[in-house]
Amino acid sequence: MARRMAEPGYRRLQESRLDELQILPVNDLATRLQRGRAPDEWPPYVSAEHDITKARIVVLIPRPEPRPRMKVGSGMFSFEDDHPSAERMALLYEQIDLQPRHIMPWHAYPWRDAGRHTHDQLDAGAKPLLELIGLLPRVRAIIAHGEESMYVAGRLSSPDLARTVLRDRGIHVFAARSTSPSAWSPDEAATAAALRTMREVYRQAMVHSRLRPVEDNGSRRR
Repeated sequence: MARRMAEPGYRRLQESRLDELQILPVNDLATRLQRGRAPDEWPPYVSAEHDITKARIVVLIPRPEPRPRMKVGSGMFSFEDDHPSAERMALLYEQIDLQPRHIMPWHAYPWRDAGRHTHDQLDAGAKPLLELIGLLPRVRAIIAHGEESMYVAGRLSSPDLARTVLRDRGIHVFAARSTSPSAWSPDEAATAAALRTMREVYRQAMVHSRLRPVEDNGSRRR
């Protein structure tokens, strides 16, 4: 099911759960990243559908959505949010049977900022990503959506930042198409092909993380 954040009752429930133990350390990190920032720059909190003790895959997306106004959007990072990008991803996860508890969503540059990011900004996003990974003992894969996310994920292999954290923990980085609407063709055949490719990227990440995805024919991959 997608776009459940459009339901006021579901959104209020998720807002009330932001300090639950399975997500509180991640939202504490978001709170710390808010300090010294303008009100419109705050990082979104991550919904309690996700779980630091069970997450196997970090899903890295370049930037937060614009801050919601007039009660449009949830203001949280959730693939149940009420916009096309989240809906596309929620349906993809349903097709391969990737559960929210096994995903930890994050942004390459976690602060809200319009336009393409500079290398300095993306470099600044690498340290919070490293902190996030430190909270997730079972993570074995990062799926980096788009060039900016790949750049930040690549910084984790830099000797001046993280040294061998990816190698030591057996974490592999998988490249995937951006989730931004502008990265997707209006042509239905092209979109279907791109989604098949993305599903396969996720399946490979799931297998690396010791999860069993569902194939397009409905069988389980071993």
